[in-house]
Amino acid sequence: MAYGYVDEHRLYLERSGKARDITAFVGDLIATDDITALSVELTGTQLVSQWDKYVPKLALQPGDKLRLRNEAAQQDVFVGQLVTVGLDGALTAYDRGWYLGRSGIILQCSGMAADEAISAACSKAGVDVKSVTSLPTKISEVWLGDAVSDIIADILDRCSAETGKEYQARMSPEGLVVRELPTAAIKAFHKPASNLAPFDITWALGQVSGEDSIAELYNAVVLAAEDSGKVYIGAQASNAASVEKYGFLQYIERVSENPGTAQLGQMVRTLLAQKDRVGRTRTISEIWGCDEVTSGTVLDFNSPAFGIKGRNRVTRVVHHYGGAGHTMELEITALDEPRAAGGTDAVSVRGLPDTIGAGSSGTGGSGSASSFVAVARSQIGYKESPGNINKYGAWAGNNGAAWCVYFVCWCADQSGAPIPTGYGYVGDMADYFQSRGQYKTVASGYIPKAGDLMIQGTRHIGIVVSATRASVQTIEGNCSDSVRAMTRYYSEISGFCTPWAA
Repeated sequence: MAYGYVDEHRLYLERSGKARDITAFVGDLIATDDITALSVELTGTQLVSQWDKYVPKLALQPGDKLRLRNEAAQQDVFVGQLVTVGLDGALTAYDRGWYLGRSGIILQCSGMAADEAISAACSKAGVDVKSVTSLPTKISEVWLGDAVSDIIADILDRCSAETGKEYQARMSPEGLVVRELPTAAIKAFHKPASNLAPFDITWALGQVSGEDSIAELYNAVVLAAEDSGKVYIGAQASNAASVEKYGFLQYIERVSENPGTAQLGQMVRTLLAQKDRVGRTRTISEIWGCDEVTSGTVLDFNSPAFGIKGRNRVTRVVHHYGGAGHTMELEITALDEPRAAGGTDAVSVRGLPDTIGAGSSGTGGSGSASSFVAVARSQIGYKESPGNINKYGAWAGNNGAAWCVYFVCWCADQSGAPIPTGYGYVGDMADYFQSRGQYKTVASGYIPKAGDLMIQGTRHIGIVVSATRASVQTIEGNCSDSVRAMTRYYSEISGFCTPWAA
């Protein structure tokens, strides 16, 4: 890899089918490739001088196509479009994967193979697919307004849970590539000059930092499913030695379809083996560059003094072009770490009812109050990102707004509850039920039932779990920026919507 050539990176501006070499007028080129992102970000600074007539006026603008090419290797490193152009000359461009994070779509899958579902999602966003590894996992789900990148991540998470394998989606110049993450290390070389021999970049490391952590460790795993308001445990596994050493840390994976008892057993064993490990991450602040090093690739190191030995996966790579030459910053995670503690895994497989996932199209369960509440309960602990960014607002097509009503609508959509799903304002929801005689004021003395909607004026809404004459237990979205179980007193409440009333 990179064995026979010296880096010769050139930046081209492509307009009207013509390519112009603008390398001399754009500096500080940096390409950032993260394993969690579908797109690569390219930043740089163009030479700007309004008064110097000898400085070309490139007139770069958002939408311009840029191509970064290693001419010595005869390969494109980046192909994308400018997204922002600063008055100070700062440039930011992304490859086509950027569109998958920006485009919301409507996608309905009913028993569709996961690889077909991914291709269908990309087609709706107008993004080409180069290759998708075979993903036979069946997907039955409805996405309404979700970004394509979120849909792909959701599908791959389900595939990983079923197969025990890890997958990555990333954009190439020819289109989206979905692959099983490799475990074999590549050989990465850097050739500093035409008269010098290439060398393995793992021999020369800059400053190394990092940490060992149990923040993502789980020593007990449960595979569970929900059907018609009931929860079923299909399989569970745990490591007693790890529990004794680190404390009980349980991970629950929700299963949407019944894969069979043999597959459940394999899934739960694989998940525990993956998650019952101390995470070891390292950051190498400077290392010689190699274009073949992308996120997801594996490098073999032998630097035990820095705590780096054996196979390590690149989770983030930042390529610097220019200056002293092509260099990189790497974030890596060890693949050959042993289990967190010795001992034998205890595995129990119970199986799931055959009805799990049967005929489901992603619209939820039986439409009962218990199913509605069960869906809401499954979301407790979900927390928004800064700026009211959350999956319920994204589902409704209005991300970034107050989302307590969207949470209720999302739960109704998932469970099939008889509640309108097109509202975003508390007053509209209350008016809907009032017009149908399905609204009870607190003054009426009504004691709400599970599945009723708690209304606080036009400010807030929640889902009733249970109630006494003293208080009401609820599950609420957008409550302290998250989904929370709350206790409300009647003095705080205006009334209740009663979808289940005859």
